Amino acid sequence: MRSAVIRRSCAAGVAVLSLTLLAGCSDSGEDGKEAGKGGSGSAEKKTPALSAADLEKVVLKDGDVKGHKVTAPTVTVEQKDITTEDKACAPLAYATIGSVVDRPGATVQRETASVPNPADPKSLDVTRTLIRLSSYEGDGAKTALASLTKSVDACAKGFKVTADGTDQQVTKVAKTEAPGGADEAVALDIVSEAEDAKVPMKVVVVRKGATVAYFTALNIGSLATGKDFDFPAEIADAQIAKLA
Repeated sequence: MRSAVIRRSCAAGVAVLSLTLLAGCSDSGEDGKEAGKGGSGSAEKKTPALSAADLEKVVLKDGDVKGHKVTAPTVTVEQKDITTEDKACAPLAYATIGSVVDRPGATVQRETASVPNPADPKSLDVTRTLIRLSSYEGDGAKTALASLTKSVDACAKGFKVTADGTDQQVTKVAKTEAPGGADEAVALDIVSEAEDAKVPMKVVVVRKGATVAYFTALNIGSLATGKDFDFPAEIADAQIAKLA
């Protein structure tokens, strides 16, 4: 019975994200606070847009975060794969489902997976996170965060999204406490429903200078139960530190 539930929930999760976050799906495998700026209080320095090669140097690598395996994803999601009934919800849909907001000059991606407890290697409490680092020319990074914030406010009651040809309904969009250390940050609890299964997700988007880091996290156990899980803050903290 548990295998059937997991397979159904994994199918829903894949439909929502259309990427390999849930490739490991198998038997082995609250009140929100207003999102903060996440800044240190000091004046922000003007930084140039990083090239793809530069982004590769600062994106998380395996070994950077204890308890998490870092790999390169085998599938990526493009904006053209995602549509919404309300165009105002598009930036939020992009950030949630695995794409990026607006038109960055360069993007690199990584995927992380938390390492199961050695005492229970078959535990389903495994959180997988897709990371996208995008660099923007001029004020593009600030504009992307502004677009996302506006979209969150406009679509807080939920919205319908089609990802890779599959319809799903986002039923929850709640702001939570954003990580510190960035120039701007937005953190969200998202719940999407597809194929009669609830898919809890965590979305964090931070800006450091001209670079925006997008994080979309799913927990395999939560896909089976529909229950909430904690965003792996250590992932965002480590990536922000590498962008400093």
